Amino acid sequence: MSRALAAALALLASAATTPAPGETVVRPGESLAQLAARTLGSEGAGPELLAFNHLEGTPTAGTRVLVPGPERARAVAAIGSARSAVVQAPAGGARTEAEARLAEAESLLARARYADAAAQADGAWKLLAEAHEERSHFAVAVEPDGRTRVAVREGVPVRVEAQGRTRAVRAGETLTVIRGEPPGTPQLEPSGSAPAGEPPILMSPEPGLKLALEPAPGGLGPVRFAWKPVPEATGYVLELAGPRTQSIRTAQPVVTVPGLPAGKYRWTVRAVQPDGTLGPAATRAVQLVPGRIKLEVKETPWQ
Repeated sequence: MSRALAAALALLASAATTPAPGETVVRPGESLAQLAARTLGSEGAGPELLAFNHLEGTPTAGTRVLVPGPERARAVAAIGSARSAVVQAPAGGARTEAEARLAEAESLLARARYADAAAQADGAWKLLAEAHEERSHFAVAVEPDGRTRVAVREGVPVRVEAQGRTRAVRAGETLTVIRGEPPGTPQLEPSGSAPAGEPPILMSPEPGLKLALEPAPGGLGPVRFAWKPVPEATGYVLELAGPRTQSIRTAQPVVTVPGLPAGKYRWTVRAVQPDGTLGPAATRAVQLVPGRIKLEVKETPWQ
């Protein structure tokens, strides 16, 4: 055999064993976990590597295996950002939905569906960012004649829907809805004048929150309702509507109920004005379910 032919055969042999960019060759005795750790940085990423290569079982020594590139790095980074946002987010409906999207993103990553995983993770992060930015302080008051008054103090517009029509009520505007009629045009508060009293700014529980509480006398509990003080208020009235209807009068901006039956509630707070009348109402929804998660609320200096 000539030297030229031997060199050519050696070159072909080298080309047959040297992996191309984005590939690797399974080493003798290398397990799936070891292969995943070497290529993806995690022993638990073996199933993902198999999914990416459309393999049913552990590849044998000498098998060429494709290694994911930037698309995986993008998905991993998006999931990391979403996970950090979920950990820092307050309890509430937005966090619950974000957790579900994050779990789906992690499942998609394990199946090597990187673009879908990144999209789900980005959606979770965006959901929490928008929930933090799009808060409004508004009050809802139902008048004796059946009219409903919505007053927005600050924040993003609040959408009011009635009879198939939707109106946006912006900060500083008030909208009155008559039962059985579509909403009219929001009105600006008169310049230089203040509404008759201020609605309380509700603190906890968070809006739309599902609370998992331990059994207590009367149901589940204790349940703590808190809001910011209203200037010049002489007291407050807390009204509960749900499996148990209850009205509680208090001098402090906090009420702890020992126990309530499980279910969905709407809780409403009104400030008692110096003349004895009740000011505008602030309303939220909360759901109580059996569990052993301790209720955590932010302490306020008005206890």
